[in-house]
Amino acid sequence: MPTAAADVAHLLRRAGFGGTPADVAALTPLDLPAVVDRLLDFSPNPADTPPASLTDPSKGDWERVVDLRKWWLDRMRTAPAPLQEKLALFWHGHFATEATKVGHAVDMYDQNHLFRTAGTGGFEALVQAMSVQVAMLVYLDNDVNRKGSPNENFARELLELFTLGVNQYTQTDVVETARAWTGHNVDKQAVPRRAYRFYSERHDYGNKTFLGETRAWNGPEIITRVLTVEPQRSIAARFIAKKLWTFFAYPNPDAALVDTLAAEFVAASLDVRALLRAIFLRPEFFSTTARQGLVRSPVEWVVAVLRATGLTAQDTNPQWWMESMGQQLFEPPNVAGWKNNAYWCSNTALWARADFARNITWKARNASFLFEIAARNAQNGYVMTEGDAIDFAYRKFGRDPLVAPVSAPVRNAMIAWLQAQRAAERAPTYAWNLWAPINLTTIMMLCPEVQLA
Repeated sequence: MPTAAADVAHLLRRAGFGGTPADVAALTPLDLPAVVDRLLDFSPNPADTPPASLTDPSKGDWERVVDLRKWWLDRMRTAPAPLQEKLALFWHGHFATEATKVGHAVDMYDQNHLFRTAGTGGFEALVQAMSVQVAMLVYLDNDVNRKGSPNENFARELLELFTLGVNQYTQTDVVETARAWTGHNVDKQAVPRRAYRFYSERHDYGNKTFLGETRAWNGPEIITRVLTVEPQRSIAARFIAKKLWTFFAYPNPDAALVDTLAAEFVAASLDVRALLRAIFLRPEFFSTTARQGLVRSPVEWVVAVLRATGLTAQDTNPQWWMESMGQQLFEPPNVAGWKNNAYWCSNTALWARADFARNITWKARNASFLFEIAARNAQNGYVMTEGDAIDFAYRKFGRDPLVAPVSAPVRNAMIAWLQAQRAAERAPTYAWNLWAPINLTTIMMLCPEVQLA
């Protein structure tokens, strides 16, 4: 059975950064499982080639991080299968590290590469790989964790933020986990750059009691115990299922829904791709609550407007506005990452979006769609009606009114505004210089439908 265009458009926004009418039309002939499978197929995406500046000796690390941000935004903007990048963004907030503390753009890229290439595989394998990457070892101080002076930072977050959630372990479990991870440090003299290294002489080989079991635990064994043995495996499955649902659908899902998703996740041996497929096939994912459930994060919004205007991050430098919006790539606020919805809605954040929207508008003022909105001739004035122009702009920004209704009060207010703009531009004292489409471009970026995911 073909998939409704409104459902395809919803999936393209949530499993990516929005779709054009052509993108929607290409998928509607498929049934829903086939659409989801298409979104989960990352084979069309280009190879993950890091920005050249990472190895440019003339650039400092701060410049390299800036280049890395623009590189990733442009990859999000252009990836044929954008769910790969959207999921990498999720893991970036889940396994959060900050470039300011890590201190090496190359280490931040390596972590980003892991999220991109292993993000849909087995969750245990992802956690194991993340735990011995330099970015995480440095960020949570496991690079200095050694026998006789255990550091609990990584141990605590491994249990609370990365796998089990709050109140699912004891302080003893944290202490013993920290001892298990002693010696898993960083070789800062490694060539060509620092690397993970296990220092046997720094490791505590003594017995440790973790989750009630006493033996000579080593760090990676802690992860295996948590993610392969009940009841912790199901607790972790529920924790990740709820967090992924919140990211892709809406916050505060019913317990029964989370339990069902967690059971499917466990049955699939904690395969993330299987969990994503289950999420995207749930009827609740297409409910009114889901369709209206999420405000776009700054990253999602920036990528969506770049896609719509055809501009690049290299051209527009969105990173200079994104800190004020509340989400700077590679600089989450803390190890807990970013929240959603109201988190993005402060006065400062919204003003930053407006300022960037105006910057984008000037950069895009010669784009073909601006002229199409303004289409007219000397005989009959404007070819497009105001309503047609508004709907055309909606479609350009991924919200086709023919596919899913838009807010009538918002649309009517924009039509009235555009009528006034055009009336002013027809006046003899007002020279025509595309002000109506220019201003419409800014307004469309800031309208509720484009702000919502």
